[in-house]
Amino acid sequence: MKKNKNKSFKDAQKKAEKILKDPSKAKILVDKVLKKSNANRSIFDGIWEELQTLVRLIKAYRGGGYKDISKKSIIIIGGALVYLVNPLDIIPDITPIVGLFDDFTIIGYVLNTLREEIKRYTAWEDGINIEDISFEEEVA
Repeated sequence: MKKNKNKSFKDAQKKAEKILKDPSKAKILVDKVLKKSNANRSIFDGIWEELQTLVRLIKAYRGGGYKDISKKSIIIIGGALVYLVNPLDIIPDITPIVGLFDDFTIIGYVLNTLREEIKRYTAWEDGINIEDISFEEEVA
């Protein structure tokens, strides 16, 4: 990740840490993410489901239902969502398509970095205890 993008993402993570402590602000963030992602669904097509999973994870964590994730990981995910809704990030979103490229990059970075955490969450969502799955079993 480039230095400017890294600083903007770090700033977004600091903001996310504050937002996620306040239920009403967390809800506003989630609503903004859903609105922006829905308005740009074709651009996020390749990561649409994963982006929606990040939103559900934040909602489940904030609601108290899901806690099997580190605070650091929650802040990284929250930071990506804050970055996504910030219209004045590295490439302003008023620039059609290109303005969303950096958002797409940050979301992709988070998905790759936190892949195991996200798998654990989706298993929880599906009611699967991931420790109960042996290497020999196939998962549907």
